[in-house]
Amino acid sequence: MPLRFDQLDHKEFQDCTSVGMTEHEVVELAQSFRLYGFWRIDLDSGLFYATPDVFRIFDMESTDGRVNMVEFRSRIHPEDLPMLMESFERACSQKQSYHNIYRVKRGVDCWKFARTVGKFRARPGTSGELVGVTYEFFERLRTAAFSDEEE
Repeated sequence: MPLRFDQLDHKEFQDCTSVGMTEHEVVELAQSFRLYGFWRIDLDSGLFYATPDVFRIFDMESTDGRVNMVEFRSRIHPEDLPMLMESFERACSQKQSYHNIYRVKRGVDCWKFARTVGKFRARPGTSGELVGVTYEFFERLRTAAFSDEEE
């Protein structure tokens, strides 16, 4: 499988406030009908922190936010893991943004697709960190779904 590294830094930033939306509304809409988890990896400590949707995507029990890397890696298809590790290493060493589409274990012998978009973020006095978002990646299907404001 060929690797393709895209720089996301050149994409024009779309300011949601220019159309009267708040950043909170954008996140709320993105998370409304799809598992959409946010994460951060501290490069000095190696600790990986994630929001509950990351745990749901990987079918892991949610914790205080710290991710068990051994369990996490075991949920990624073995053929896709080298690509993910190379992307991670390149983003760290060259301070880049990246994205991957890869397979995540669903049940015993089934797989689903997930997409991760991440970027290096400098932190003064440290080696920096990677931050990003991971979400379930679906085929395009014609659907309609509605949600009430109330829970």
